Amino acid sequence: MNLYALFKDAAGRYPEKPAIIDKDITVSYRELDDMICALAEDLRAFGVLPRQMIGLCFVNSPAYIAFTYALWKLDAAVVPIDADFKEAEVRQVCDRMQLSAIIHHQGGGDSWQTGRCPKVETPFYFRSIYSGARPESGIHMAFVRFTSGTTGSRKGVVLSHKRIYDRICAVNKVLRITQADRVLWTLPMSHHFVSTIVLYLACGAGIVLSGGIWSRAILESIRRNNVTLLYASPFHYSLLAADSSDQMMPGVRLAISTASGLPGCIHQRFYRRFQLPLAQAYGIIEIGLVCINTDRPAEKPGSVGPVLPDYQVQIKNPQAYPGVDGMTCGEVFFRGPGFFDAYFDPWIDDSAALVDGWFETGDIGGLDADGHLFLYGRKDHVINTAGMKVFPREVEAELNRHPEVKESCVYGRKNERLDQIVAARVVLHSRSAEVDSSALKAFCRRRLAAYKVPEDIDFTEYIEKTAGTKKIIRPQ
Repeated sequence: MNLYALFKDAAGRYPEKPAIIDKDITVSYRELDDMICALAEDLRAFGVLPRQMIGLCFVNSPAYIAFTYALWKLDAAVVPIDADFKEAEVRQVCDRMQLSAIIHHQGGGDSWQTGRCPKVETPFYFRSIYSGARPESGIHMAFVRFTSGTTGSRKGVVLSHKRIYDRICAVNKVLRITQADRVLWTLPMSHHFVSTIVLYLACGAGIVLSGGIWSRAILESIRRNNVTLLYASPFHYSLLAADSSDQMMPGVRLAISTASGLPGCIHQRFYRRFQLPLAQAYGIIEIGLVCINTDRPAEKPGSVGPVLPDYQVQIKNPQAYPGVDGMTCGEVFFRGPGFFDAYFDPWIDDSAALVDGWFETGDIGGLDADGHLFLYGRKDHVINTAGMKVFPREVEAELNRHPEVKESCVYGRKNERLDQIVAARVVLHSRSAEVDSSALKAFCRRRLAAYKVPEDIDFTEYIEKTAGTKKIIRPQ
């Protein structure tokens, strides 16, 4: 099983169909395959060998996709590196992974070999780094990506070709991607690829690169390219919801929100603006996309949906957490196909990392009577105040309902008497807004128990988030 062969099959069936549309450049499946083959020959000449681990530090582009498949064609493993990383951060990944080489979008001196990606004429820079032999793991590695690191040290997640194939088959039982689809792409490819782009290209769909993050650029891409599916983060949907034009999305059949939790206020504003509900998805690099709220997004906007048909979900240790809206809450575990093969550095096989095949997500959630999963925060983020537990997302949802609040971050602040108190950082829509902490506390008291109301509220100009996934980084 090789993912390049999966793409090659689609290219044989749809040779002249657009595979990637990037502004004024359209790359057909045949042309993309030609690019992949040419790059594979160049990389082989540079010294890339099977089973090597190659870093890919590149911007979103047709070239990024072509490089990934070219490395897979050579049976090398891809290690994506954020294109915004500074030199020291790139070096840290290279050293930790002992990468054989790195492909970069910017030059770095005489030690780099240079080349160009055909069709789009994108320059790239290649440098060999480590030549030592790596112990054979027995895994046909395709992809090694680090977790976001928001709750501790970052882990290298190892995925084989077969596991990636299994997860895209599971996802498409719900998404039903076909060659008739055009998918608008807005997210960094270094963070999102194997459950999405690999699926789209295996099915003959077209991938439209948005060309910008602002609403007018996105709406123009949707209109010009007959987009049928959106795949974006709550950040992008918040910008679209604020758009003041009269342009709609008549051809879009599905709008998926991913990368971080979807605040209810964004769902409501987007729905009012476009009359299109947002389908919230829940995915983790170790296990892929396991829940997508495609069946009842308008009725249950706060849910990530039911578990996909090929997966199982279990709520464990419910006695340690309070229920919400009549639901039993606890620690969320999943079991199913396409889960990761191992953790890298230190190496931990999946058999040792899973508990009887179950993966512990670290999230706290509950299932309603219809089997829809609702998430209330990370296990490590639950606030303990005077023996009571508070879910930060529940409080954030209430703060974000206030018309003057743009976004918020709720966290536990240490307190000698209560263990922790509920604290919040709040960003207002306008600096001139006439609202203070007392008004926000009074607003929260209308719908929240007293112990959940933030005791300390600080106003700030921004909420710190991870670079790629835009997940909130909560103060420790």
